[in-house]
Amino acid sequence: MENLDTDFQYRLNLVKYNVEEVVTEGELESLLKESRAPRCYVGYEPSSRVHIGWLPWMLKLRDLQRAGFEVIVLEATWHAWINDKGTPGELESYTEKVRSVLAKLGVSPRYVRSEDLLSDPEYLRLLLRASKNMPVERIRRAVVVMRRRASEIEQDFSKMLYPLMQAVDSVYLNIDVAVGGLEQKPAFLMGRDVVARLNSRRLVILGLPVIPGLRADVDETSMETTDLIELYSEIKMTSSRPDDAIFLEDTVEDIERKIIGAYCPPKITRFNPLVSILKHVVLPYYGKIEIETTRGSLTTSDPAEIDKIYRAGELTPDDIKKLCIEYITRIVQELRVC
Repeated sequence: MENLDTDFQYRLNLVKYNVEEVVTEGELESLLKESRAPRCYVGYEPSSRVHIGWLPWMLKLRDLQRAGFEVIVLEATWHAWINDKGTPGELESYTEKVRSVLAKLGVSPRYVRSEDLLSDPEYLRLLLRASKNMPVERIRRAVVVMRRRASEIEQDFSKMLYPLMQAVDSVYLNIDVAVGGLEQKPAFLMGRDVVARLNSRRLVILGLPVIPGLRADVDETSMETTDLIELYSEIKMTSSRPDDAIFLEDTVEDIERKIIGAYCPPKITRFNPLVSILKHVVLPYYGKIEIETTRGSLTTSDPAEIDKIYRAGELTPDDIKKLCIEYITRIVQELRVC
């Protein structure tokens, strides 16, 4: 019994590592006790340029694979088309880059194309069933993940289909655990309801930290007055703002220039992009990092410790920038895709 309990705790710790929110923890624990090989997935929109803001979900898939999960990656080309990222044909050509990065990280998922889902009449039936009795306002709320204004939705009804498709993906693929950034919470919560209604299953959600764009200047007032989901959606690192993101094709000079110019207020950790990168990209990638503080050298694997020493002024913005340049340059060189 002791070995079983130890194994359970090991798997649970792996699943929850670098996760901001679990919906729900009790369901996750029950799932791990009931099944040795539950099924998890992430859906992503292919892009011609892969950036480090994607590494939290990529590294989380590695954790889940080590915890005994069957890992599924949905290459959401049609979802990306709805989101005005390119034609389905163009988008499909980008998927090899993500496959290459995941392979370098040791992740061996089953890949599913959204083209295959939409070609199956059963998926379309599920989409219609999911839309039945679904309030329009709830769908509008879920569309915030796409950073779309109400006027855009009025001109393009496909934007309303996006969160419904995201919900149905979980049903169609028979998923136990959905993985995604916290900004996707409204869509995932809707997915939980759809899964429960159509599939009589529990869908556990792992909400991952959002890596802010490098120039995401968030003042204290907006932290308190802005809807957090909208704020996450607005500030997250994205390829549509090239100077906000560090791409796996960036040169050493690109990385240095972007990090030196990044928003990094002293003693403030919340929504600080460089502190977020250290905590949620570098630490999960390497497991621990070495830091020179005003009190001497420190080796840590604890993200809370980084917060503590930065808020105390034992690390300055210049210190953080030097650390990020050093570690991110190494990560980009190891994972580089051209």
